[in-house]
Parts: sequence; C-alpha cells; structure tokens
Amino acid sequence: MSTKTQTRTRAAKRLMPYPEERALEHTVHAMEAVPTRIHSVLLPVWCVEVEADVTEGEPYELIDRFLERGIAEAGLGTVDELAAFFALDPPLVGQAVRFLTAIGHVTDGGGRLLLTELGYRSVRDDVRYVVTRKDRRRLYFDAFGSRPLTRPYYDARKVAFLSGETLQEALERRDGPRLNMLSPTRDFRREALVELADSPERDRFNLPGRIDNPRALESAELVFLPAYLVRAVERGGRVRHFAYTPAGDEADPEITAACEAAPDVVSALEAEEVAAAREDFAAQAGRWLSKRNLADHRLTRTADGAWRVSLPGSSFGGDGSVPFAKLGSYVVLGTGFFQVWCREKRMRMLALVERINSYAGSRARLDPDVIRGRIDAISRQLELGTVDLDTVRRAAADAGRRELAAQLSRLL
Repeated sequence: MSTKTQTRTRAAKRLMPYPEERALEHTVHAMEAVPTRIHSVLLPVWCVEVEADVTEGEPYELIDRFLERGIAEAGLGTVDELAAFFALDPPLVGQAVRFLTAIGHVTDGGGRLLLTELGYRSVRDDVRYVVTRKDRRRLYFDAFGSRPLTRPYYDARKVAFLSGETLQEALERRDGPRLNMLSPTRDFRREALVELADSPERDRFNLPGRIDNPRALESAELVFLPAYLVRAVERGGRVRHFAYTPAGDEADPEITAACEAAPDVVSALEAEEVAAAREDFAAQAGRWLSKRNLADHRLTRTADGAWRVSLPGSSFGGDGSVPFAKLGSYVVLGTGFFQVWCREKRMRMLALVERINSYAGSRARLDPDVIRGRIDAISRQLELGTVDLDTVRRAAADAGRRELAAQLSRLL
C-alpha cells in the first residue's frame, strides 16, 4: 500500500472515533430518550481567520511579581531602590526591569519607574498579562446561527474539520455509513466576532482573557464536522436530534441546540426518515441474522417502540455467532438499527463481566470510582438492576476471569 493510500485510509477511519452504537447507548441511558434513527452527517462550520490585539494571562516569575508590587505598593522607583529593598543584585534587577518594560508593564516617568495600566491590572489580579498586537488565529462557528464552538473543537488530536480533498475523500467512501452533507442555513454573521470578544465565557470558546478590535482577514471559509445525529423521542413525545461529535462521546448540548434550531436541518432529516420508513427494515435485519445462522429469529417491538431481537444464550461468546459486546447494544443498518438481546440474566451478567474485563485489561491501574460508574452504566443497559463491585468480582471468578477478579478485589 502506498504512503498516500495509507494516509487516506487513516483519514477515513478518523472521521468518528467511536461507532454509532455508543451514541445510541448514550441516548437511551443518559438522555433517557428512545432513538428511532441515526444519521451520519457532515455539519457545516464557518472557519474565520481573525486578527486582533490579544491579552493573555500567564503565571508570574517570582522576581517579576515582587518588583511590580514594590513599584505599586512601596513607591520604589529605581533599580537601586528595588535591589536594596529586596536584597538583590542590581544587574539582575536591571535585567528584570528591562523585560517588564518590554512587555508593557513598566514605564519611565521622569526618572522614576512607574507601572502602566497593564502592569497595575497584572498586580491586582496576580496574573502577568501580555499583549500581542495583531495576533492571528482561527475561530470556528456553527453555520446555522454563527454560534462559537467550544474549546474541545480546537484540539487537533481529536477533531479534524474537512474541506477540499479530505472532504471529497470522505464523501467518496464506500466502507462506512453514507454521509449526509448538510448545508449552511445562512451567511456568517460578522457581528458574531464582536459578540464573542465581549462574552464573559471567552475561555470556554478558546479565547484569551481579553481580545480587542477583532476583524476577519478574509471571507469565512466553509468546513465540515463529522457527527452523528440521533433522532429520538423523549417521554411526553418531544422529538429530539442529539448531536455526537469527535470532541466527545456524549451528546454535545451546543451543537444539538444549533441543529434543532435550524428548520432546514430538521426537515431534511425528517424527509430522510420518511424515505427510510418505506424500506423493509425487517428484511435488512433478516439478512444480517441469516449470515450468522440466526434466521429463525425475528425482530419484535419493545414497549417503547424500539426494534429488538432476542437470541438464546448459545448465540453469544466464543462458540456463538455474536460477540458478547453486542448483547444489549445495537446493530446499525443504514439509518435504522435494532438491539441485540438475551432473556437469560446469566448471559447478561457474563456480558457485563466481559465488557469490564475488556476495559480493565487495557489499563495498568483502575480508578475505583470510574470502574463503579462503568459497572452501573452497563448494568442499566443490560437491565440487571443494581450490581455492586463485589458481585462483578464473584461473577468474574465464576467465569474463569481470575485476573479481573483479582483486580476488582484490590478495589474493595
């Protein structure tokens, strides 16, 4: 395989770092809603390169902090006075004063050292503020309402926006779910830059403590963010569209709100919902089951209207046709899906043990609170009721997972 082909393959696999099933599970067990469809989408995002005067805070060097306090609070106005007061070498103090002058904290006021407004603000807040003139940076806004994206979307290790060649490659993929590329519903609002600069939540949106005179250097560029949109129905009948993105494996409240507030987005997905309803989903599921020699089993509807197939315990595990990881989870076929189930509580407990074993086996050390939270989440998913850590330890020992049992014993 050529280097270019390998790069493209890796890029395709990075579109979403987790499968659709995880988004569906979160919708059911965390959002307490019944999913009806899941869409793999490309969300439009405005990328805006801006130039502004930026003020960022950083920790003080110890000597700088005391020198500025000496000027502000003790009226010390020369290098010699500062050196004598703090018992420091004058050359060292002179070097520090030159640095503080260079970053705009200290000025010469007729032969006496004075603090600038920036210097006084730094002493007051105990933060060394540094101003960068004409700082350039990229900012991201959703293309439905020009609302700023939060800090996690600036982490290039997790999130990759698509444009140009990478966008075309994603659209031409044939080894994953079909991508629905959504269109922006309005042009970028330039007022959004000023609104963001004035926001008290600047840090949450990846901005420094202060940004003055922001201006866009060029027209906003349209890029795309991979995501899952899960159509679900809450108790009471309200229809929701929860957004899951590469920034995290939980529904993103801001992106969800942006999508739900865009009528064109909801109507486009609803139209696809109607088209999908015309397809014989039961036939698709039947083909999936037939490939695993499970053709005798049929889909049924649960009380809340979701599709489910109940399989015997012999269908799961090493000798079965379905891995334990699928028990209680979902099989996604296009935009539809069904839950894989087993009525035998013993098998569901084994599935819990196998999932905890998979999680624990990849970690050198287990956090008791994290492992208990994971047991609780999986137990609810598998309808096992309340299961404590010791119960899982004993079940692991009975299943021959001695190493897992030993790990859990150390947490008790």
